[in-house]
Amino acid sequence: MTALLSAAARAAHLVVDDTPHLLADTLAARLLGPDGDAPIGYHRADPSHPVLRAARVESTVRARFAEDLLAASGARQYVLVGAGLDTFAYRSRGVAVLEVDLPDVQERKREAVSRAGLAGPVTFVPADLAVTPLDEALRAAGADTRAPVVVAALGLTMYLTRDELAGLLASVAHWPGGAHLVADHLLPPDDDERRGYDDAVGSAVAQGGEAWRTKLGAGQAAELARAAGFTTVRTTNQRDALPPELWIRTDGLRPGGVSGLLHAATRGL
Repeated sequence: MTALLSAAARAAHLVVDDTPHLLADTLAARLLGPDGDAPIGYHRADPSHPVLRAARVESTVRARFAEDLLAASGARQYVLVGAGLDTFAYRSRGVAVLEVDLPDVQERKREAVSRAGLAGPVTFVPADLAVTPLDEALRAAGADTRAPVVVAALGLTMYLTRDELAGLLASVAHWPGGAHLVADHLLPPDDDERRGYDDAVGSAVAQGGEAWRTKLGAGQAAELARAAGFTTVRTTNQRDALPPELWIRTDGLRPGGVSGLLHAATRGL
């Protein structure tokens, strides 16, 4: 459900928000097909609703942040952990994309890709990371361990326990060819905006069986990354994650304060 809503928010951004677009995901609506009609319709009907507006910002900013870092890194391997209905593999060329997700989720993604008639340089990696470490799953799928990799965990960390998150970070940090990790994380609900988001969204996803498990302050996220073995760590917010000109807007979109972003890299990258 959360993958569908995130893809719908990216699709709706191109329909209800003004330019400049934070992310031009021109394939999200096509991938969703009829399943996207209702959730995209909510955005059309009430584009200024604070929760819907926040969803568009969350889903587009984190993807743009990751894709910009991938381009700047020069890496030719991009791993999406908990890929859901991400469309990068079908919007890009020249990068080997590995999508890691639970087998049943990935089967539904394959069906949606087939219905949409999409094709791209993607390797599907069905894996339950609670059972199989990420690096092991990637090796089995044919990833080049000698080459650097960018790993994006978008909309994922809040659904992991701290131990699971620490294991994921360590798996990436010890990639032989060097690695960048990009992730977003929910911030603790210690102000009115975050408490309101918790009440409106957190309870809804919990009722859908996808309860949030981990919320991290910026310092806590950085500490976990360093403990995992990353040597370069920075945290940022939505405003600073994107070029400043993207926030000169006429449509009311504003950077939110409910989540933070983490970029961690190993030595030499």
